[in-house]
Amino acid sequence: MEYENDTLDDYSSSSERYRTRHVNIRTLRVEPQFNFDETYITIFSERRIYDPDGDIHYDPIKPRRTSTQVEMFDAFRYYLDEGKSSLRNFCRSYGLTVPYLHGLIFCLTGMDATDYRLSWQMKRADELLRYTNLSIPEVARMSGVGTPPNLFYAYQRDYDCSPSERRRAIRQPNDVGRFR
Repeated sequence: MEYENDTLDDYSSSSERYRTRHVNIRTLRVEPQFNFDETYITIFSERRIYDPDGDIHYDPIKPRRTSTQVEMFDAFRYYLDEGKSSLRNFCRSYGLTVPYLHGLIFCLTGMDATDYRLSWQMKRADELLRYTNLSIPEVARMSGVGTPPNLFYAYQRDYDCSPSERRRAIRQPNDVGRFR
């Protein structure tokens, strides 16, 4: 059995690739416990595999959701994985304040909760643009950005291009269908 590609993200290995906007420029005096790429949960659950005889089948991506052993951080990651994006609603459901969540996420990742959420949404949108033929409105909805104008604004802000231009820039031959 041969895996076509072991990683979803061979075009970038740094969370900085996803976020160029820094509102609160703070730095930790220690290395963050987690980097963004370690904590991101892909939307895909299966990877395409070619057998030696040329047959194609899909194997599960394991483990899709791994625990960081920080319960509140995992709850936030799973919340984002469900396509939800409201920091206020997340905090309300756990009895937190938004500034407290910002501090927690910052201590763990070196990014505040807003930047972490925006990085999550952009990476999710990049995955959907690269590996699927979903329409731009579907990508906007599934990435947690919401609407096509929001997605367009986010891509203009982070990459200085439209979502369609980004799709053309990151898609490689045979990418569509590589994951599902």
